[in-house]
Amino acid sequence: MVFALILALVMAIVMVFFALENPMMVTVSFFGYAVQGSLALFIMVAMGIGVLIGLLVMIPGRIKSGLANTRNRKKIGSLETSLDEHKTRLAALEKPVNPPLPTEFEDSKEE
Repeated sequence: MVFALILALVMAIVMVFFALENPMMVTVSFFGYAVQGSLALFIMVAMGIGVLIGLLVMIPGRIKSGLANTRNRKKIGSLETSLDEHKTRLAALEKPVNPPLPTEFEDSKEE
């Protein structure tokens, strides 16, 4: 996040210097419309449109990975619960059975 902010700040500074160094006016024709403006303005608008398109292309993937992360967290929770249950069962099965004391065993033989 911090890296993205630093990168955005650096790009903004570069764009300001570019605009100050290229004040010439140009004419752009697009679908029969002619617009006259600063070269730097047109480049900044094109760059902004490119960033917007990039964000729009990135959003579906981010949503998909977010949903997958949520599903995986739920699955991990249920698996951890199941693991705890199995550990409890295993601990109950591993409890040592107390063998009868030899004196009790001998007394029962004599009778």
